[in-house]
Amino acid sequence: MLLVSGKRIQARPWPASKFSGFPGRCPAMKVVALLALLTILTAASVLSAQEAAVFSCPAGTADVMKYFAMAKPTRSSRFMRGSANSIYTEVFPDEDFAEKGYWFWLKSPAGHGFDVKTFDRDRVYMRATELTWTDNSSFKRFVTDLPIAERCVPEGKPGAEIKVADTKFNYYASCKAYKSSHLGTAVNTLDAPAMMDMGGNIGQRWTRVLHYRYNCDRNFANCADEEQFYLANGFGLWQWKHFRNGNLVKTSLINQLENGKASGGLPCPDTYR
Repeated sequence: MLLVSGKRIQARPWPASKFSGFPGRCPAMKVVALLALLTILTAASVLSAQEAAVFSCPAGTADVMKYFAMAKPTRSSRFMRGSANSIYTEVFPDEDFAEKGYWFWLKSPAGHGFDVKTFDRDRVYMRATELTWTDNSSFKRFVTDLPIAERCVPEGKPGAEIKVADTKFNYYASCKAYKSSHLGTAVNTLDAPAMMDMGGNIGQRWTRVLHYRYNCDRNFANCADEEQFYLANGFGLWQWKHFRNGNLVKTSLINQLENGKASGGLPCPDTYR
């Protein structure tokens, strides 16, 4: 009740907001608050995306991911055809290159035959590979991702040697683990870049060779097996060789760049997560 010029006037309460049902809130104020909240959430989302997409190695070092995985502009619509199998590259997140993530080397359009590798700011790792080529729900996966290279290596120089004591892995069928095994110890090195002729329709490219040695003894010596991965800057894997006791037992040349994308994927989350 107010007294104005000697008259008594009944004061009316402020109407409740139609937006929230809470009394005393102006609709315009509510809209401003909502817009402010949306602005903050959008900015946070953009910042998170930028953090996921951007990674830079320290000055004087190179990010080896540009050798391991085909560059985004190329992999978005093209793949590498080979003598024994092809390579379709898919990177998650799909950037060149995030601080951490994983990628697929799919060896056929349907995803039958594959390797899954991962990376973080420190190293590059092996995670999983096919078991039965015609069934991509069967695979082998390391219990702990096996490190194969440092993420940032000196420009023009080889990477550091990495010795791995734990090579335990699980066998999977129908997406479920059913037994375990191991590969002795492992020793991995990455060569300095060298100009190599890839042949095919690509020609000469800077290439680093990854030497993945396993079934070594407890002293990381006398390794029975060695796989060599020829990795070209911007193209990824273009040649693979497998040696056993020093003898070449298998090789694959993957050097024809062609248009196309994989139509299949990997049905088991445990393959890559």
